[in-house]
Formats: sequence, C-alpha cells, structure tokens
Amino acid sequence: MRHWFVIVAVAALSACALPTTEDPSELPTLNEAAQGKRFAAFQAALEYGRSDQPVQWQVSAELRGSVTPIDTVRSRTDGWCRSYEELIADGTKRYRVVGIACRKAPRRWLVLDVRPFTEGR
Repeated sequence: MRHWFVIVAVAALSACALPTTEDPSELPTLNEAAQGKRFAAFQAALEYGRSDQPVQWQVSAELRGSVTPIDTVRSRTDGWCRSYEELIADGTKRYRVVGIACRKAPRRWLVLDVRPFTEGR
C-alpha cells in the first residue's frame, strides 16, 4: 500500500511540470519586436562574438533566444563566414537551427544556409 502512495504522488507531481519539447522542423512566428531583437543579436554575435559565446535576446519570459557563433572561415567566393547555432524558446517549445552566414559589409551578415539541428541518428 505504501508503494502505491509513492507511485501516485510521483505521477501527480510529474504531471505538474510540462515537458520541454524541441521542434527542429519549423520556427515560431515572431512579432516585430522579437524579430528586431533576434536580428540585432544575430548581427552582434557574428560580428563581435567569440566562438561558443552566445548572444542572447529576450522579449518576455516566454519568448527568448540566443545566437552562438561556432566557427569562422575565410572563403574565396564569400569572404569571412561563420557557422552558428540559434536557439529560440517560445513558451514550452524549443527550436534549434544551425547555419552559415557570410559578412557582406561591416556589421552586415547574410545567411547562406540554415537547417534544423538534428543529432546523428
């Protein structure tokens, strides 16, 4: 009987915490304020950020994100390019993408490729 009580209590408590889900296939629709903060963080991270140091943005407790430069390379055709990881949290959902952007002008980075982040299967 005592074990039954523990199982019921654990089940009830675990139902209180909503699981965090990660959805790599799509991104949330962001309002103008969120898009502005996301864009500013993106440009700052790629222009001034050190590798593996995230630049964060936030509109509310539920809507926030970060851009983390990963690697920097020099391309003959595209100049300076950086790979990056972007995380966006929208309520209990988490979105993760990785991409490559190249510097087209001072403090102006253009995305060349972006893909949902998936780990090796």
